[in-house]
Amino acid sequence: MTIFSSLISILIFLSSLTQTENELTELNWMQLDDMTMEYKYNEEFGFDIPYPVFGEDIKKLEGQEVSLEGYVLLISADDDEEIVILSKYPYSQCFFCGGAGPESVVDVLLKEEYLDHKLKMDQKVLFKGRLKLNADDLDHLNYIFEDAEIVSTK
Repeated sequence: MTIFSSLISILIFLSSLTQTENELTELNWMQLDDMTMEYKYNEEFGFDIPYPVFGEDIKKLEGQEVSLEGYVLLISADDDEEIVILSKYPYSQCFFCGGAGPESVVDVLLKEEYLDHKLKMDQKVLFKGRLKLNADDLDHLNYIFEDAEIVSTK
């Protein structure tokens, strides 16, 4: 009977490990504050620009699947592509228009099956995606959700 009990205990333990690995980490906007900016000279632009320095807590989440709710900002790109940004604030108060910081926006790179989903400016959306910390690609924001999916809309 003890061998059977031990086997059941081990199976329950292994099952809980698998569930923990697959769990979605729910981010909040305060966690994205774990960043400071450091000015460095940029050859391309010819002057100092701010680059992010990520804190240890947010670095631990890089590469993990996370979720975050916020307001959708839609930006038109040159080739009729729409860039989707998740913002802590609605458009009138966002990083681009209202003076909030770079920690208040996330670049959302949607999976292909979500590209035709009709999102609206300032719509509240819960996204999930793999968190990427971007310290040097000036074509993207400092925080990126790769392979992003729409979990829910309001």
